Amino acid sequence: MIIDVVPPEGVGPVRIGMTMDEAERALAEIDGHDPQSGLPAVYDSGMSIELEPAPGGTVGAIEVSRPYGPVRVEYRGIDLLGTPAARVVEQLSEFTELEEDEGGRSYVAPALLLSLWRPFVDDENPDEEQGHYFQSVLVAPPGYYDGPNG
Repeated sequence: MIIDVVPPEGVGPVRIGMTMDEAERALAEIDGHDPQSGLPAVYDSGMSIELEPAPGGTVGAIEVSRPYGPVRVEYRGIDLLGTPAARVVEQLSEFTELEEDEGGRSYVAPALLLSLWRPFVDDENPDEEQGHYFQSVLVAPPGYYDGPNG
């Protein structure tokens, strides 16, 4: 299964700006959903999807955590969470600017309103999955990264 990341619009069937209730129903439609999970939504693949509420009870941002099963979380054909992080950075850098933060643990693509995160960096050892692969991707609306002073 492929979960499409479409910044700044949404992830899979969930869209920025839809009501939280609509989003929860959409999350439940994704294959492998555990109906007992609530929010964040959890799936048999190990993937979880968390919704950040915006004022007015709508979805303000969407974060997907890395699946361990046969699920690909893709942007323009790039498996963001299943491809080694260094390669993801290379591929994304071919068509958008990336801002590195936290010594390579985090990257933001400001033009895409997309960010990637891992708890530590280990680009040499693929067995060290937490550091070798990004562990989450976040999609946000325009203005999300501007901070309180815009």
